[in-house]
Amino acid sequence: ANLGLAMFAANVGAWPMIEDMVAEGQKVYTALKRAPFPVVAAPSGLALGGGCEILLASDAVQAHAESYIGLVEAGVGVVPAWGGCKELLARYAHDPKRPKGPMPSVAAAFETIGLAKVAKSAYEAKELGFLRGSDHITFNRERLLADAKQKALELAEGYQPPEPAELFLPGPSGKASLAFALRDLYAKGAATEHDMVVATELAEVLTGGPKADFTEAMNEDDILKMERAAFMRLVKTPGTLARVEHTLETGKPLRN
Repeated sequence: ANLGLAMFAANVGAWPMIEDMVAEGQKVYTALKRAPFPVVAAPSGLALGGGCEILLASDAVQAHAESYIGLVEAGVGVVPAWGGCKELLARYAHDPKRPKGPMPSVAAAFETIGLAKVAKSAYEAKELGFLRGSDHITFNRERLLADAKQKALELAEGYQPPEPAELFLPGPSGKASLAFALRDLYAKGAATEHDMVVATELAEVLTGGPKADFTEAMNEDDILKMERAAFMRLVKTPGTLARVEHTLETGKPLRN
């Protein structure tokens, strides 16, 4: 996202401009995921925030071995709002190696996003779920684009876009469990005042909101709406605006 534009819009109270930016990004990423042809991402170097969300929305990834991948939005005081929350939730929920049930995938996504974890290699990105086990890794940077093109051609024959995911989220009881863990981190000094604000909004999105029931499926569009709403609530807080301004000035996160 363009933090400079977001900061300018916030300073003049142009909140509809920011919400339009978020909504437009959601439309683009959803169109990318549901395109009638295969999409293969080929990251090399940094793929952070919106860059990571592109990878999560793609059919396959051909990653250079030296790729740094992560959802780092919490560091600037917001939540991933271009599908990152719902895609990582779905990735964890459908991973056969992870525990089943409504809470394990939520807790894992809460930790990965809330701590703004960044994979320092393509191999570590597989461990964190930013890449699938089926995604491939290229060692020679000069071969990356050719390898990605070959992957796209392999997927093209008989291609069908993925069906929209359905997620079973725990709702208020799950949010209460995350809040308990969060209070413990705060008491130990491992979380700041604004970390608590950001993490509470993140917990709301990942657990499905107050009406969620783990016996009833939620669709992707429902979670996208919650991502957008949480982003807009956070971007209006002084703590988030201070983080964005500090990041723009120094290139480093603010611990407020």
